[in-house]
Amino acid sequence: MANKLILKAEAKDNAATEYRFSLEFYIFREDGNYIAYCPALDLSTCAETYNDAISSFYEMFQLHVECCVETGTLHDDLLAHGWKFRKKSILPPAFTVLMKKPEMKKLLGSNLSFERVVAPARIPALA
Repeated sequence: MANKLILKAEAKDNAATEYRFSLEFYIFREDGNYIAYCPALDLSTCAETYNDAISSFYEMFQLHVECCVETGTLHDDLLAHGWKFRKKSILPPAFTVLMKKPEMKKLLGSNLSFERVVAPARIPALA
């Protein structure tokens, strides 16, 4: 199965309370489990079924953001993962940057079939 890897997401500031954007992650099967991996945040999770992997990823994403907000590290975490901040938007790392990650090289160089999932996401606006 040929999949195009296009990572395009721009978070827009919604009335200065939150950024809404499309978050892209990939689902693939390895060793009997479904793995959800988001290279733009370097987050991954696994489950026994495809749908559970997606649900688990959503839950993990929410917990990650909540934890970063509580500890005041969301801005630094996004910067550390290559996100760029503009006036009223944030941009994920460029596709070329993400392709240098060992996890992405492994995924692309493997015989694993994978599916790109684009899901709506939001994070609190950063003061």
